[in-house]
Amino acid sequence: MLIDYHMHTRLTDGVGEPVEYARVAVERGLDEIGCADHAPLAGLETDWHMKKSDLETYVGWVCEAQKKFPKLHVKLGLEVDFMPGCETWVRELAALYPWDFFLGSVHFIGEFAVDGRAEDWRNEDVDARWREYFELWKQAARSRLFDSLAHPDLPKKFGFRPKVDFAPVYEDALRAVADSAVAIEVSTAGLRKPCKEIYPGKQFLGIAQRLNVPITLGSDAHVPQDVGQDFDRAVALARSCGYDKVCRFTLRKRELVKL
Repeated sequence: MLIDYHMHTRLTDGVGEPVEYARVAVERGLDEIGCADHAPLAGLETDWHMKKSDLETYVGWVCEAQKKFPKLHVKLGLEVDFMPGCETWVRELAALYPWDFFLGSVHFIGEFAVDGRAEDWRNEDVDARWREYFELWKQAARSRLFDSLAHPDLPKKFGFRPKVDFAPVYEDALRAVADSAVAIEVSTAGLRKPCKEIYPGKQFLGIAQRLNVPITLGSDAHVPQDVGQDFDRAVALARSCGYDKVCRFTLRKRELVKL
């Protein structure tokens, strides 16, 4: 199956509504999609997260797409930022609607925006920031609040990479994921960013496969035309690392299907 579990609407930093994403998915032969717009944050508002009052509209839009495209499986999800102390809020969110899946992501290290602006990285200790990111990523996994962790090596977005071999850090982080029975996302979004590389890279994904960490696929589409974009390359990477199955979710229950 070809399944894209990561797309955003005009309620946040995307363009369009789920019916428009579903239409492109059908045209491109996808079997299933999942909307995963940016969930509201606890006690904080940004211009790229939903407000709690937006959730009813968002869920209604997804239901509309389900009705208009009955042959396409359209799943209801959220991309939820992990920040230390957010756990109670995420559990409250989980109880509000019959979600199919939650993507967990780390966008902030304190007040530092991991994928904000390239210039924010120029005077940073890159190795230290990467280590801080993966410490938070491990906490997200161990919280067991999420079904999959999105764009795993997001800090590479602007091309700022560690100067040392990070394989031991990847291994440590992925052991936490494996122990927590969480999946990770293979995201084509990185191909459209300055790093020009799928999230995660081959070294990372190879370690994940060795540790039996399952995967989801995502385009992180912010416009309908990015749905399923470059999935041939994502599938080729996954297979080159030994994967032959991908996750799908229904009401937070995981099923592995042939890739």
